[in-house]
Amino acid sequence: MERRIVDFHAHAFHDKIAIKAAKQLNEYYDIPLAENGLFFHLKQSMLKNKIDKLVIHATATKPSQVKLINDYVKSLTGPDIVGFGTMHYACPNYEEEFKRIEEMGLLGIKFHPVFQGFKIDDEKMFPIYEQIEGRFPVLMHMGDKNTDAATPERLINMLKSFPKMTVIAAHMGGYSEWDEAEKYIIGNDKYDIYIDTSSSIRFLEPEYTAQLIRRHGAGKVLFGTDYPLSLHAYELEVFDKVALTEEESEQILWKNAYKLLGL
Repeated sequence: MERRIVDFHAHAFHDKIAIKAAKQLNEYYDIPLAENGLFFHLKQSMLKNKIDKLVIHATATKPSQVKLINDYVKSLTGPDIVGFGTMHYACPNYEEEFKRIEEMGLLGIKFHPVFQGFKIDDEKMFPIYEQIEGRFPVLMHMGDKNTDAATPERLINMLKSFPKMTVIAAHMGGYSEWDEAEKYIIGNDKYDIYIDTSSSIRFLEPEYTAQLIRRHGAGKVLFGTDYPLSLHAYELEVFDKVALTEEESEQILWKNAYKLLGL
């Protein structure tokens, strides 16, 4: 029987900027790219690897980009593609845009504190968080070797003020900061925190990945590629090296995503 798979963390860029955006990711993170950022290649990988659903994310680095990016993500959605909206702290009409995000059927919000110019626990984000809490799940980029804007500790500081927020802490709770993720996020059941496998398990030993998953609970872990940084065939190969039970694997690969998004 073919297994069901949801890629909860993939990026989409308009064809006009895709190659440039992917190049910037490569230069910033110093990680080789699996592809050039074009959505066409992501869809090809999806079909080739029989991925059930993609959850697409794009990030507005300027207030003027918010509406355009949300429209673009919406244009990609369909039976097998779910979209998350974007928001910027300086967006002047954020209340109206959140209503529009709902009306378009986008099912969550993606933030990248580093590229969007805020710290997770910045008070300038609080009006935005107030609109989101109890309304949308948030996929939050976590961890960065160049800045402390997206640390696990800052996420917990924010959740103290917004305890009803559902957060997916990307990259197993913090790219390159997994020790701090263990301290603040992994196994923290005070808040509704998921983690995803993107841009993380390929850098970790399978035994350590299994340890993090079990400490956090397989019911709060989501599979993701972080396209264009990686693709499905490779990420699934890495995932399959982690010694998990069949039920744990199914939870991570699709069941948790379906439950979280109400699919």
